Amino acid sequence: MTLSRCVSAFALGLVLSGAALAADVQPPAPPPDPAQALRALQREHDALLAQQPALQEQAGQAATLAERNQQLEQQLQTVQAQVDGLREEAQSLRADDRRRWFLTGAAVLAVGIALGLLLPRLGGRRRRGYGGFR
Repeated sequence: MTLSRCVSAFALGLVLSGAALAADVQPPAPPPDPAQALRALQREHDALLAQQPALQEQAGQAATLAERNQQLEQQLQTVQAQVDGLREEAQSLRADDRRRWFLTGAAVLAVGIALGLLLPRLGGRRRRGYGGFR
């Protein structure tokens, strides 16, 4: 049951209970004039007929909006799936980049240690002291 139906049912219950209370307290009203009742019903009928095209247009718009909403929800799911895939790809690329920098640093360190150990052995005679004097 929708909220508007609940409110309508509650309001109807209040009106009926109020009418029952009022009927207990006051004497019954004389029956209305049938001609007046007919005219009142005719005015209400005309008013409802005047509202009918606008209500039909709104109902058509509601159906269109519901269809558009469904399309947008499908697009959202598709785009979110793409975003998730791109996030995973970016994370993988960052991990590969870190690994590459780690290996580059390890290679530079290994070359530095090798040169540090080999170059002193390849050098010739060492000078002792300052200015070449012994």
